[in-house]
Amino acid sequence: MELIDVLDERTGEKTGEIISKDEAHKIGKWHGSIHILIINNSKDKTLLQKRCSEKKLYPNTWDIAVGGHISSGEDAITSAKRELEEELGIIPNSVNLELVDRITEKLVNNGVISNEYVSIFVIYTDIDITNIKLQKEEVSEAKWCSKAELNEFIKNNHIIPHVREYEILNEILK
Repeated sequence: MELIDVLDERTGEKTGEIISKDEAHKIGKWHGSIHILIINNSKDKTLLQKRCSEKKLYPNTWDIAVGGHISSGEDAITSAKRELEEELGIIPNSVNLELVDRITEKLVNNGVISNEYVSIFVIYTDIDITNIKLQKEEVSEAKWCSKAELNEFIKNNHIIPHVREYEILNEILK
């Protein structure tokens, strides 16, 4: 059972309450998460992952490269490094994680109420997709995607609606 810190809805600060991720998603408690946008060095592609069919929130849906919850007692950068290694097998000290924003995001899907303060990181790397080790319980597929392909996914609702993350990607991608 994954435990997370409950955050104040207005400030994003820890309240001192610790509950399970499942409970937070059941009742809509605010909590912390991280998103990592992976962009190649020439800035013309971003890495996307497809969520596995067993995920409660948006199963079988394309998503940004890495996403995860900030476990109780962790900070955002520690969580980002952990998730990067867990989901894609990328060694965190081999890349530079750049914090670019912290936003609020409300998503409701399949009975899950996800109210999150999201720390958004960007990584620039030319990782070979064949070297990525997908975490089977989380990710079924990964692919490099052009700006045009990304915007087609957004237009056709084939990707989780992370509005701010796509604004950032559209600002960066050529």
